[in-house]
Amino acid sequence: MAVILVIDDSADFKGVVFDYLLMMGYKVLNADNGREGVKKAFEAKPDLILMDVMMPDMGGFEALKELRAEEETRNIPVFIITGSSFDTKMGDLFKQESNCREFLDKTLSLAELNEKIQAALENRPKPPVK
Repeated sequence: MAVILVIDDSADFKGVVFDYLLMMGYKVLNADNGREGVKKAFEAKPDLILMDVMMPDMGGFEALKELRAEEETRNIPVFIITGSSFDTKMGDLFKQESNCREFLDKTLSLAELNEKIQAALENRPKPPVK
């Protein structure tokens, strides 16, 4: 069972996504801001992260950089999902980070989000065998 970490300060968005992803068979973890999300990512090593851009305490871009900087979390695929003034130029900036796989608008359907999650999980690099 894949583990997905949802980092977003919107309780409504997290609730809808949490319920849907649970129904689709994922284990789902939540965090309210980037700082809490980075901490949970280090502890849980999720298979994928869904993260908002604008959050209190630490925003998505800073959290993305912190995740990429550490060996344990740098290869976790991250989807940036934003509802604030969706701008493709901002998406290009985020996608320069190697761990950012998608830059999506929150109006995306849950079914389409699930398709993108499944594709990312199927195409993720396998961890080295020890």
